[in-house]
Amino acid sequence: MKHKKIITSGFQVMKRYKLRSFFMMLGIIIGITALTLILSLGKGTKQQLIDKVGRIISASDIILTAGGGEMRGGRNTDGPTSTLTLDDLKELKSQIPNIETYDPYQSIPARSIKYKEKTMDIRIMGTSPNAEYVWNRSVTSGSFYTETDMKQSARVALVGTAVVQNLFDGIDPVGEQIRIGTVPFRVIGVLEPMGVDPHGMDRDNEINVPITTAMRRLMNVDFILGAKLKLSDPSQMKTTAAQIIQILRERHFISTDELDDFTVITPEKVREIIAQMTNVFSVLLPLITGIALLAGGVVIAALMLITVNERTPEIGLRKALGARTKDILLQFIMETTVITAVGGFLGFLLGTAGQLLLVIKMKLPVTVPWEAFILGLVFSTVIGMAAGIIPARRAASLEPVETLR
Repeated sequence: MKHKKIITSGFQVMKRYKLRSFFMMLGIIIGITALTLILSLGKGTKQQLIDKVGRIISASDIILTAGGGEMRGGRNTDGPTSTLTLDDLKELKSQIPNIETYDPYQSIPARSIKYKEKTMDIRIMGTSPNAEYVWNRSVTSGSFYTETDMKQSARVALVGTAVVQNLFDGIDPVGEQIRIGTVPFRVIGVLEPMGVDPHGMDRDNEINVPITTAMRRLMNVDFILGAKLKLSDPSQMKTTAAQIIQILRERHFISTDELDDFTVITPEKVREIIAQMTNVFSVLLPLITGIALLAGGVVIAALMLITVNERTPEIGLRKALGARTKDILLQFIMETTVITAVGGFLGFLLGTAGQLLLVIKMKLPVTVPWEAFILGLVFSTVIGMAAGIIPARRAASLEPVETLR
């Protein structure tokens, strides 16, 4: 029997037993649809995280934060957040030539901001004039604050685009006066749009002030939350990170058996964190989907066994007309393969359509799920062949004389 005729026969069987073929396909369609969605979602989420994190930490950056933790594989500790100071950063800059510049920052939870008769709760960020270069975020109108503003703890502010829309009702805020709590500030610029950061914070819905202003006029503290350090030579990242740890441990009088009271985050560490966050999409969920596909294969095998019993006269007639045992064997394997391959293709189409909806709804990057198409095609074909073996052997073992009685 020619292979072409066997494949044609597979499609004829699908047409003849429409409902049964549909249920045989259903498990594969659901499995491949889920696999396509999961792989696409995982790929898109990972790319979105990489894009967002890339705006925060590049290959030449180190993030230094107050509080416990260490880079050397030890456990984190819930240390206080008052363990870093501006003097720490000055000392690091003076002792480590590879540190080109840095921007200290302090975060203040939502404070009551008043403009004329309107009041809103908005988060405040304290940064330095270096933030414009270090974070690659300038202003779209007005000007950034200066070193003089920082030295004088000036009451000047930069506002995000969401603040412009919500608090100022879309008018140009440059030159306007606001109150943060009871302290008056003059708006000198509008920050470039940045969107939501990996922590889920809307960076467009915040107000930035000089860090010294935030520390002295708004918080009355002498510590900072963290800093971003820009390196001259990214290839010396590990050496520089080790130097930072050593200097800070000496300055903070941390003994050998004590954990760091600060955290050093390098791009490599960030990549590890992203990989851990996306493991559920790239490993666990596809594994669950694979189990569902195997279950679909079992259903196909069971339905094909029922089909063999119903098609006993047909099998006997084919054998009587000269069909060999291997022809019958191949016929049933090809039929299940055709059914599962069609189901796999339909599942991929449904999964791709679902992915496009997710891209629009969740604003994920558009990714072409070629891995899902290849895996879906391979999985559905392999499952179809495997599911067809037992029914095929059952059909091939029938004797023509018995089937034609």
